[in-house]
Formats: sequence, C-alpha cells, structure tokens
Amino acid sequence: MKLIADNKCFVCGRENPSGLQIPFKVDKENKTITCEFTPGPEYQGFKGITHGGIIATLLDEAMVRLAFDLGIYAVTASIEVRYINPLMSGEKVHVSASITKEAKKLLEAKAEAHTPDGKRVAKAEAKLIKM
Repeated sequence: MKLIADNKCFVCGRENPSGLQIPFKVDKENKTITCEFTPGPEYQGFKGITHGGIIATLLDEAMVRLAFDLGIYAVTASIEVRYINPLMSGEKVHVSASITKEAKKLLEAKAEAHTPDGKRVAKAEAKLIKM
C-alpha cells in the first residue's frame, strides 16, 4: 500500500477547509519536527480547556508527518499519550517530535507539547509501522 499525500490531511492539509491547516517545520538532519497551534473554543472539551483528543492528534501527526517527510511511509501502530497540564482555549502550544529508533519494519518516536512559557501539556510515545 502506498500512502499518498493529497493536501487534505485533517491536521496539516492546506486544502482541507475543516482541518487545522498547521504548518510543520522539519529538520531532516536531526530527524525532528515542530509546529505551533493556538486552539480556539471550537476545540474544547470542558469549558475553556482544549479537548484531549485534539492534543493527542497533534502529537500523533507530528510523529507520522516526520516519518513521511523523511521519506519513510509509516502509520501509527500504537500510541501512548500522557497528559500533564490542561491546555486552555486560546493558549498557544508548541509541539515537537523525533524518531528515537528505526528497525526494518518499525519506527519508534516521541513527541511533546508545551506552552511558550514552558508549561508541559502532554507527551507521547508511538510505534509506527513502515508500509
């Protein structure tokens, strides 16, 4: 199966009017990726707090997008997210991810989210299966 980017990804697709349209910055040499996002109230769970699913989506996308941008076609096999502090609506979050291990059929990656003032929001570890 070949994975095809068509610019309609929910997180990064520029042609998805319902998506987040987040631009990512990749450092191929260091195998890292970063982005920033400021969630509005439309992404909340409880009043004023960004839904955990949105945060997990950002972390997951950063890891898979990094693999893709490095020329590795992979999808998430498993992900473990740990929430540390709430992300408030309107509060900017910085997401970063890196590849920590590469094997023949599997990648391991980690990602984290924090606010500009250093408050840790969440972290994740994932296993990605190469396609």
